[in-house]
Amino acid sequence: MRRTMNKKENKREKLKNPASAFGEAIGKLIEDAIKETIEEIIRPYGFKIQSGKKISDKTGIDFEIDMLILKDNKIVALVDVKYLLYKKHARDKASWVVVAHSRLRASYPEIKRCLVILAGTGWTDNAKKLIYSSCIDVEIIESEILDDIFSKYDIQIMWSEKNEKTPRESFEKFQRLSREELEKIKKEIIVKSGIREKLELWLKKYILEVDPIEKLPLSYICQEALRERRRLTDFISGREQGSL
Repeated sequence: MRRTMNKKENKREKLKNPASAFGEAIGKLIEDAIKETIEEIIRPYGFKIQSGKKISDKTGIDFEIDMLILKDNKIVALVDVKYLLYKKHARDKASWVVVAHSRLRASYPEIKRCLVILAGTGWTDNAKKLIYSSCIDVEIIESEILDDIFSKYDIQIMWSEKNEKTPRESFEKFQRLSREELEKIKKEIIVKSGIREKLELWLKKYILEVDPIEKLPLSYICQEALRERRRLTDFISGREQGSL
């Protein structure tokens, strides 16, 4: 049985692997900035957002999605934010995203669309293609934008995998940031990446049923999501029938 670490053990583990802890902290900061932005956009339309909750597919397998967008207590969209430091993990992370979103979309026909926001230096072209060719919309937050924002606080977010000094020092500096500084960083990420406009157009076109005239500027948009969803639904239904 897997033992749950207490707070002291968890803190020691983070100190042993500052690169992983720092990457997790940056990813959470970006996720919070995206969540707050989406909440502002969807609230006037009566939609809600849930985060950090597990959801099961029809076979009972649990998946934790960063954000679920709901209308009348029904899930209508999935949104994930994935920050990745090292390229060696790209295929595994991309595969998890594809499996999670595809199975949940097949299990819940009311889900209209899925979106994944990718950030960090670890996302390879093949990993991105694996996601968007699986009928999941993808937007990229360029690492250069994040690097420029954090460099103002003398924090480096790019380093070679064998470099242990830089992530340790950067994580220590990150931990010393004030609440006001963290809020300022979140706002800068949204503004400099231009992602608010992209999220608003995506939500209005696919989720809020307010079709904008403007062309969607997302990096990758799947044009065959509905057809692929039907195929996946048939696949999961077939597997379920065969298991009875």
